[in-house]
Amino acid sequence: MVARGGSTSFGRYAVAEPMRFDVMHFDTGAPLKTVDHEPPIPVLDQEDLLAQGIDTSTLVPGAQKVDALGSCTGNATTVSLAQMLTAAGKSLPAGISTSSPVTSEEWAIRFYHACTDQSGNPSQEWPPTDCGSTGLYCSQELMKQKLIGSYKTASGAQNIASLLQGGTVIQGTPYFNSWMEPGADAFVDGDGSMEALEAAIYSGVAGGHETCLTALESVAVTETGLVIPEKCVVRVRNSWSTSFGDNGSFRMHLSTLQMLGSHCDFKQFVLAN
Repeated sequence: MVARGGSTSFGRYAVAEPMRFDVMHFDTGAPLKTVDHEPPIPVLDQEDLLAQGIDTSTLVPGAQKVDALGSCTGNATTVSLAQMLTAAGKSLPAGISTSSPVTSEEWAIRFYHACTDQSGNPSQEWPPTDCGSTGLYCSQELMKQKLIGSYKTASGAQNIASLLQGGTVIQGTPYFNSWMEPGADAFVDGDGSMEALEAAIYSGVAGGHETCLTALESVAVTETGLVIPEKCVVRVRNSWSTSFGDNGSFRMHLSTLQMLGSHCDFKQFVLAN
């Protein structure tokens, strides 16, 4: 997360979960198509909290009153959970609003607090430390609260594209300084080439960041059905207000995510029956 006032407060970096085959999603071989899982809630903003009327000290016991919070994992989870529950015809948890970004942001902040408590290390919990969290902790906390039954994870462009067919996916990635200002058509990764990624890496890592994949806008495959990563485009919902990118979202090529490999983590929530 980045505070527009000049200070930065990102989450953890390189937090991919060790491989677990029991939750791995593999491409089923079904034809891949473009999909759009537009979330039912407004774009959230983990920055400028005071201007939004959000007082973190009243939301979470022991928390300081701050203007920005590294709660990107909570925000991405809120977006993805809302989309998947709505798509399944289920009610949203009390506190997640389809009309008020402030109400939903406050839910995300409380959820972020609950996720950090799973670390087992009080010095790495919020409060007091705005430490960030992980997609794994978010998935486990949702299961603990009985909001989902389980989760899936994936790696590689083919499996990520396949996973997106069924709904939104939260992703944890390193976030580079050059990605702070999206380019043409809200792309943060240029043309998705190795050269573009090398330039981003050279600009420096700002920190770890959790966002939500909401659409596979373009998909291209070979004659045998394998994706062509540099020609596949995903839309990603961010939580830095509607002023960022394309009304709060940005775009990436699957090639970038594939090249980043194990530095990325992907989670899709599976609702309980």
